[in-house]
Amino acid sequence: MSGGQTFHKRVTTPAVVILTTVSGLFLVGYKLWKLDPNPVAAESTPSASPSESMTAMPTAFPSTSGDPNLDVAGRLPVIVLNGTETAGLAKSMSDDLHDADWVVEETGNWTGEPLLETTIFYPANGFSSAEELVTQTGGVPVEATADMSQTAITLVIVK
Repeated sequence: MSGGQTFHKRVTTPAVVILTTVSGLFLVGYKLWKLDPNPVAAESTPSASPSESMTAMPTAFPSTSGDPNLDVAGRLPVIVLNGTETAGLAKSMSDDLHDADWVVEETGNWTGEPLLETTIFYPANGFSSAEELVTQTGGVPVEATADMSQTAITLVIVK
């Protein structure tokens, strides 16, 4: 071979550099492609001080409808209450709902009259969210009374 360079120096080294560069670009592109188009971070406003913008976090995801009570899928948040004597039932259900991308506002125990079946109490504007929750929990939708939350669905688990 002429020129004093071996095959290794002329071909293999540039090939390794090219493959490494392409692999790096592929990984960066893949990470960018997998980014969530709806970031959860709070947007700071010009009038807010830096300490206020760091402590003020939204309780629900912003929605395209402009209603701050709706999540990114346009659903109301859920309050999950245990209507039985079984410890941890509300926590277990809230974990399942969270995994299904629901915003769980609160968990606790039901203190109202005993219920015979899992019930989904929804505010007047929340029937579509309640219907979707029915498909996931098998509960029965009932319109919420005036003393119940009017900004979230209340799911009372009775299993």
